[in-house]
Amino acid sequence: MEDKDLYKKTDGVLFNYKTIKAEIFNLDLEIEELKEEYAGVSGISYEERTGKTNAFSSAVENEVMKKEKEINRLLREKKSKERLLSKIDNALECLEDEEKEIIKLRCFERKSWNRVGMITHRDGDYCGKIKRAAVNKLSELVWIRKKYT
Repeated sequence: MEDKDLYKKTDGVLFNYKTIKAEIFNLDLEIEELKEEYAGVSGISYEERTGKTNAFSSAVENEVMKKEKEINRLLREKKSKERLLSKIDNALECLEDEEKEIIKLRCFERKSWNRVGMITHRDGDYCGKIKRAAVNKLSELVWIRKKYT
């Protein structure tokens, strides 16, 4: 992957950091709901079958298997998002305080460049330059595997 693509990807994750956290929480709720929900238990109909078959089909078993697959898919998605946030948190620890502050203000709190500049007592354009350098640093740490493939 090109550095430009990794930069955009990292910038997108930073801007959506809070959303990803909310998605993880919602995935937990969805998994909990699926585990508690069992609507497939119903009466069995006995009807005459024609021809032999080795296929085994039970509505309850099919529903349980379908739910288990969905729960596993949601768990994988949740773990993936948690790992991504852990990588971001870990990479943020490697930044200078000024870089962290600018990332926090611009990406997490979504402040305008003028507001970021006022808060940090710097020019907004200079803050943008610091942010770009910081996101490049983060990209190298977060996407290690993609960088070398």
